[in-house]
Amino acid sequence: MQLARRVRHPIVWLPISVALLGLLVWRSRLWEAGPLLSRVDPLPLLGALAICAAAPILWAIRSAGLLAAADQPVGILPLIPMTSFANTVNNITPGSTGEVFRLWLLRAHHGVDYATGGAVIVIERLVAFAYLAGSAVLLWLAYVGALPIALAAGLVVLLLASPAIVYRIGLRPSRVVAVLPLGGLVGADRWQRFVGFLARVDATVARLISHPGRVAAFAVATAGLLVCYATQLVLVGRALGVSLDPVAAWGALGIALTAGVLSLLPFGLGSADLVLVALLGVAGVPGTEAAAMAFGYRLVSTLPLGLAGVASYAWLSARLPAEGIDAGAVRAAIAGQGDDRDATGAVLPPASR
Repeated sequence: MQLARRVRHPIVWLPISVALLGLLVWRSRLWEAGPLLSRVDPLPLLGALAICAAAPILWAIRSAGLLAAADQPVGILPLIPMTSFANTVNNITPGSTGEVFRLWLLRAHHGVDYATGGAVIVIERLVAFAYLAGSAVLLWLAYVGALPIALAAGLVVLLLASPAIVYRIGLRPSRVVAVLPLGGLVGADRWQRFVGFLARVDATVARLISHPGRVAAFAVATAGLLVCYATQLVLVGRALGVSLDPVAAWGALGIALTAGVLSLLPFGLGSADLVLVALLGVAGVPGTEAAAMAFGYRLVSTLPLGLAGVASYAWLSARLPAEGIDAGAVRAAIAGQGDDRDATGAVLPPASR
């Protein structure tokens, strides 16, 4: 956590990102792209830009499906600004701060208890990331011929089912955390309350992803998002006169986005771009065109979705409940001091709807 906080500080990440982007420009000789840019076809770029509207909707559909499966349904429309804002804040702050705010918003506006909200967020963050990284690697290996297509397809199916398999055989994170000797460090009572809260989150996660239909619905929504991202990259390439195989686009972009997440840099600036350009080069895209595609993708995807997150923050802030956000309540719930359950374990009525 400390490392993430330091890397995400502007004093650290801004020079690193600028240096990486500068290296990208220098290595790709992007300054020679004048004639290329003069021949840009705007129609594919407009199409790629229009696809951005699908991402927040798919995020909301995915969340709505999980919440409905947990018997705490929330409409798709109210979830669009919540998921859009959380996605943007998660990309620019350490520790997925945006999800803490979304956790509280779900409780304050729709009566979703913290354990259920936490379970939904865990699935959306960890399982979706596993789908992104795993499918990208498998498709890229198939594209370059390192893996038979039939085997890659079978492994993708196994990847989609893996969360349910892991939970069905009892490999739950809460059971691992429970045996960690951290009670003496944070206090025995506080640690036990946290373990209890984590167990409730874990039990909800198990209920949501152990059902084949729920896993399939989540996988379809996540695949829809990845198709949107890959299609945007293909359209950016088409605008620059580059024909890119959709499988190569999915693999290269997915691996690049994974590298960006692991780098801890906001939006993966620089790190994701370097990886994307390198993989596009392997796919036969010349360096200058590859760099132009990386920057073009930022313009039609990263920038609009970031602006949508900012607009969502303004929308949500103007409609906060009268009592305002109480971050302490969220921390207390996670510590087991203010959860939405009574002494019998039953969910208490929501404070507001």
